[in-house]
Amino acid sequence: MLKAVKENPGVRVTLDELIALQSDAQTLLWRKATTRHTRQSGLKNTKQQGRGINFSETRIYQPGDDIRHIDWHATLRTDQTHTKLFHEEKERPIWLLVDHNPSMYFGTKIAFKSVIAARAAALCAWAFSANGERVGGLVFSGKKQLSVQPRDRLQAVLPLLKYLADSSTQPAAEYDDNSLELAFNFLLQRQLHGCLIIVFSDFWQWHNGLMARLQPLARKNQCMAVIVQDPLETTLPQGGYYPISDGNNKYILNTYDTRFKERYNRTTEARLETLQQALRQLNMASIPLSTAEALVPQLKTLFI
Repeated sequence: MLKAVKENPGVRVTLDELIALQSDAQTLLWRKATTRHTRQSGLKNTKQQGRGINFSETRIYQPGDDIRHIDWHATLRTDQTHTKLFHEEKERPIWLLVDHNPSMYFGTKIAFKSVIAARAAALCAWAFSANGERVGGLVFSGKKQLSVQPRDRLQAVLPLLKYLADSSTQPAAEYDDNSLELAFNFLLQRQLHGCLIIVFSDFWQWHNGLMARLQPLARKNQCMAVIVQDPLETTLPQGGYYPISDGNNKYILNTYDTRFKERYNRTTEARLETLQQALRQLNMASIPLSTAEALVPQLKTLFI
């Protein structure tokens, strides 16, 4: 197995490879460092007002207000005592959900979607943890779920990377149509609030029935979808006969059949549009992640 991994780096991912991505993650940090309080950062501004570093507003002083925050300029100008209010800065845990279902073990360019998802999650884990944030995650495939609770610094990163590598080399033996739903149920059972949840998946298991699962998560947390795609999934190759396999059976894909190509394109476009529409209704941001392009530049939009 190890020999096969070394010979096919785009098919499986190793723990050593994911650990080595720590240096690449540094390129994601410079935007984060200059926009630490932006929407995508691991820290958020709460609506609660109190002591903090972010100025909110000035209002008339009320009994119990901290006299150290008196706004003397406003007080002298209006002849009424005013005080400054601040938004508190609050840390929020980060959950990285990584789909390793059978549909993710496909790719025609740089690597399988499962490998791209694992590398992307590893880069994010390194970047967020380097910024002092608590990172955890869930790797799911079939009925199998490998989870790490968000922890400080590297306490959760290395176990998460090991789960990603183990799942990549030992995928689930049985397929489960409800694996994505089971992953969302896992988070629902924990009654999360104020977390950043990023899902790395091709969302082939998506159906609108999942809206009910995601709504409470999206309402109480910031949720993002990283949609992992291979170019062949949206555009079939030029006319020809192409051998394909699902791991058990072999088939011939005839792309000379123009009617088949048209049906295929309509189906894939409709699937993506249904998914995007659902994410918009949930107010979930999404970014595409291609197996045919360099990974770090694609991920930088997460850290703007």
